[in-house]
Amino acid sequence: MAVEMIVEPKWVVQNFGNVRILDCSWTFKPKADIAEYKSKYYNKFGVGMNELKNPEYLAEHINGAAHFNFDIAYYPTEDERFGLYTPEEFSAYIKRLGVFMGDHLILYGRGKDGGMAAASRAYWTFRYYGYTQVSVLNGGLEAFKLAQGVVQSGESMISSGNFESKSVDANILAKMADIPFDNLASIKYLDARSKEEFIGKVPIGYPDSKAEGVRCKDAIHFPIGEVCGAKGFKKKTDCDQAFAAKGIKVGDNVVIGCGIGVSASAVWLAAARSGIVAKLYNGGVHELAYKGPQHLNTKG
Repeated sequence: MAVEMIVEPKWVVQNFGNVRILDCSWTFKPKADIAEYKSKYYNKFGVGMNELKNPEYLAEHINGAAHFNFDIAYYPTEDERFGLYTPEEFSAYIKRLGVFMGDHLILYGRGKDGGMAAASRAYWTFRYYGYTQVSVLNGGLEAFKLAQGVVQSGESMISSGNFESKSVDANILAKMADIPFDNLASIKYLDARSKEEFIGKVPIGYPDSKAEGVRCKDAIHFPIGEVCGAKGFKKKTDCDQAFAAKGIKVGDNVVIGCGIGVSASAVWLAAARSGIVAKLYNGGVHELAYKGPQHLNTKG
């Protein structure tokens, strides 16, 4: 049975016993040393869950929710902040979060924009691994509490599930080689970074890069604020209008990127809800800065 992409907190409270909830809170931090991470944590999910705990989750989370930890669910590579595991490896981690096949997963975040960026990144990830019984809790933790939802501190006691992914949906992932950076006007490439990042008012963040600009020529600026407000996703009609205002319509060839693939995920989810099929560029500026600096040729 198809589920809504975005659900409201009141609905989650009312259906609390029929869903499985994952806290997807993530605190931005520098990229881990690749060699050290590979040695200590790559595909070692038990070790990661014991050593890479998230203080925000431990302080407060929805009652019974396990923590979908970005520092464990993904791994750092030379090109990507959040490398993607094989379906078998990803499944091994998600089983540890108590997820069973057929569960209706509710994903939430916290903080800025209602935590929609992190929750959307997790949502995109499950869709990438072929799991469609998943929704984002609009407004995140704060909205849930305002709806009289029950929260707790510490770790939830979680029994292993039987989640299994056997393949990925390559149709929602764009790799650098797939994107016509020399002719971006031939597609709709949306840059979901902030205005300050898009125009170069703040440094690109990669001082050793040979990039002469901060963005790609003919990229369309479409920050997360077009689809999210302080309390979560805007109404679908408002998002429909935001896409239309930028000339983006159903049937267009759309790729969405940002710095490291998080903010872009919220725009991707809003696009999907509006009927716009898009691909997420997982590498983003993080990859372009060193692997394709010639494409970052515009600023101002």
